[in-house]
Amino acid sequence: MEERILDEDENRGIRIKRTADGQTDAVEGTEDDEVAFEFPEEYDETLAGMSQTQVEEELARRERARQEAISACRELIAEGNSLLAAENFSEAEEKFSQAAAYDIDSDEAVAGLFAAATKNFTDTERLYSEERVEDLERFETGRKLVAEKLGERLKEEQKAYREEADALTPAVQESRQKRREAFAANRKHFIILTCVALFLVAVFAVATAISADNILRVRDGTLPTVLTVVFGVLTFASVTALSVFCAKLLGANRLCRENERPDATKDGARLVFLNERLAVLDTIIQN
Repeated sequence: MEERILDEDENRGIRIKRTADGQTDAVEGTEDDEVAFEFPEEYDETLAGMSQTQVEEELARRERARQEAISACRELIAEGNSLLAAENFSEAEEKFSQAAAYDIDSDEAVAGLFAAATKNFTDTERLYSEERVEDLERFETGRKLVAEKLGERLKEEQKAYREEADALTPAVQESRQKRREAFAANRKHFIILTCVALFLVAVFAVATAISADNILRVRDGTLPTVLTVVFGVLTFASVTALSVFCAKLLGANRLCRENERPDATKDGARLVFLNERLAVLDTIIQN
């Protein structure tokens, strides 16, 4: 990358160079001089502002950490290979997974991981686990290896799952729509009842307050007293009804929300299961 910077006052060129530690040097030159920026091959902004000694110490520390990670990876791979040879697949899978975490560029760790997960490429069930799905997305080497070793079998599974999913989808959607209409009608019913109960609570509460206020205002307070008691009882009854209807309305809302979940029914849960597996297979089998 080249750039020319011109000092307008003195018509001088300025050569600017960035050093490995992130510092910049400016050197005077003529207008015809080339101006170059020199960056290290892997410029790291975290090293900016450090002295040359600090940069060297940090790079040395990183190199030691890298070598330790590689060494740990190799030890775990060796342990995993021993467990794999003994057909202790679950423990071997764990060892190779740890090795891949130490060195994500280790093809041997990735190959061992999927060999253990598939029981030497005889079983596909573990490929659908959350951990292995993440590894399939991260490690192209593992994905290609699985496709190479189990490609035909996975294609057969893909075909079977897709056929079942295609047959199940219309029934699940139709059933959900019927429940949606019924649950919506039920919710509307309790919305109306809740509104009526709320209105009655307000009316009876106001009537109770007015009757109680008139007890001392009239000569004969018998009638206001009776009305206060009656309206008080009605207020209590309407509050109770309001509480019941509110609870019913909450239940109706919950049913509506639950119905929209893809796995709300047995068939819906099966369809979710099939689609999740098809997504994994689509990741492996990239047509």
